[in-house]
Amino acid sequence: MGKPSTAIAVDLTNESVEASVRPALHYTPAVLSVSGKFGSVELLADDEQLALIGDAINQHLRAKEQSA
Repeated sequence: MGKPSTAIAVDLTNESVEASVRPALHYTPAVLSVSGKFGSVELLADDEQLALIGDAINQHLRAKEQSA
């Protein structure tokens, strides 16, 4: 049996947001935090996962820049 999956959607358009990464501690992974008027979303991730998220965002921005 596979792990249960959860999808969470937060519409950030037209919102002022703050993003930060709290470094990993001895017993906890790093935390990617995005916060704004809506509240906050936190993703606990290891460095490889954070790199994949960063790469996906950078690829999106580069593609958008090239299409302009």
